[in-house]
Amino acid sequence: MFRIQSLKDVLSFGVGTITTIPAVQIFCVYTGVAIFFAFLYQITFFAACLALAMKHEAAGRNSMFFVESVPAEKRKSLSTFQRIFNMGSVPDHSSSNDVKQPLTSRFFGEWYAPVLMNPFVRGIAMVWFVIYLLGASYGCSRIKEGLEPVNLLVEDSYAIPHYRLLEKYFWKYGQQVQIVINNAPDLRNHTSRDRVHAMVLDFATSKHAIGMESVQFWLFEMERYYQKELQVQIIDSSFYGLLQHFLASKTNNPLAEDIYWGPMPDDDNGTMVQSFRFIVGMKDLVTTMDQTDATMSFRDVAARWPEFNVTTFMPIWMFTDQYIIIIPNTVQNIIIALLVMIVIAVLFIPQPMCSLWVALACASIDFGVIGYMTLWGVNLDAISMITIIMSIGFSVDYSAHIAYGYVVSTRDTATGRVQEALSALGWPLFQGAMSTIIAVSVLADIPAYMIVTFFKTQMKIAAITSSPLHLQTVAPIRASSPISFPHRFEYTDDSPTVHNRSKSSMKSEHLD
Repeated sequence: MFRIQSLKDVLSFGVGTITTIPAVQIFCVYTGVAIFFAFLYQITFFAACLALAMKHEAAGRNSMFFVESVPAEKRKSLSTFQRIFNMGSVPDHSSSNDVKQPLTSRFFGEWYAPVLMNPFVRGIAMVWFVIYLLGASYGCSRIKEGLEPVNLLVEDSYAIPHYRLLEKYFWKYGQQVQIVINNAPDLRNHTSRDRVHAMVLDFATSKHAIGMESVQFWLFEMERYYQKELQVQIIDSSFYGLLQHFLASKTNNPLAEDIYWGPMPDDDNGTMVQSFRFIVGMKDLVTTMDQTDATMSFRDVAARWPEFNVTTFMPIWMFTDQYIIIIPNTVQNIIIALLVMIVIAVLFIPQPMCSLWVALACASIDFGVIGYMTLWGVNLDAISMITIIMSIGFSVDYSAHIAYGYVVSTRDTATGRVQEALSALGWPLFQGAMSTIIAVSVLADIPAYMIVTFFKTQMKIAAITSSPLHLQTVAPIRASSPISFPHRFEYTDDSPTVHNRSKSSMKSEHLD
């Protein structure tokens, strides 16, 4: 099973590399490579050291200094130095190979499994599972996307009050978006200028624009200057000359920064406007959803004027672009990763229906992680996306182990097979999850959103996958359903102790 987990982990992070978010790509690349080399280390150097250690243990040698251990009855005649360095266990070759089951295994096998397989208890478990899914659905319906700028700061940063005041007073009304016309028409043509007017009106009347009164556009100022102040009409053929005269004024000179000049195609010595920009005031940008909606709204307007090759820009666009792609990337990665995990399960676990249940367990766990992390105040951003990718590995681990334990069981009844699987795997898997929870708990009080987000999502992943609801309730009940495994898997083994072999192998394989 160690091979399965390592392959699963590498492929899980490999799926993460196809995302369009560079931070996620980089993390998944180096994590996947690290896991691959860790696997090579385990099957080469570590396995060799383990074999040597077992050889010395069988020979009754001290585990630190490799000298021969002295039996307890002979230690009285030894010096203090020899007693210290010759301590160690001495193998008892006369004892049987039977190993007494620990209390935890007996608890899961002799008490928990029979209670769990009671029809009434199974019904209660399924009701709780439905409640779990409803809670996750509610959380997913309230999901918030994106890594907000303020969350990149530590909690005691002096910049946080600045961002909070910005959200309170300025995001509601008054921000500005720059709109660039990369392919300016020939403005000597009156019809072209009318088209530009119509485009500006389209932007100014969009959902998150304040209106025409918020537009800052050199063309409007030029027309106002000539038609209202000088009370003269703009001559089409002299438009560019009139524009240069207008911009030469000290008052209007700053507007020259909004215009890019280029050569005129029909006059080698003349110049014309090749591209320009104007500014529109914005409103209602308080939440990340509003900011994302504003980005999409202005880009939709720009797409309606393809002849001008319009580009919209605002500094916050760098963040809203992340908000826009985070959900599609997350869904894409989860679906692809689940498909990959199903293929792995089909290849390594000898029952087709087992793969289906493993996939369903993974999907329900990921669904719960996303939903409940939202209720815990975690946004769906690049950080939580990484941990969601990791959650697929967790969920496959536990679900596949329980399903595998059920499949290789030699018992004839569903209750017996669940009993044997939980007896061998229930406690070790629970220990693995609890060790993860304890390990990430040290991150809980670090005053940084990114680290706390990692802690919350990892805690939620470990809590859901290791909870009785999934690890020792839903997974065994699914495995023992009438449609799960119609035929018992049997080892091809001439040994008369298939049962003992199966159980001991299950106990050892959780150590992956």
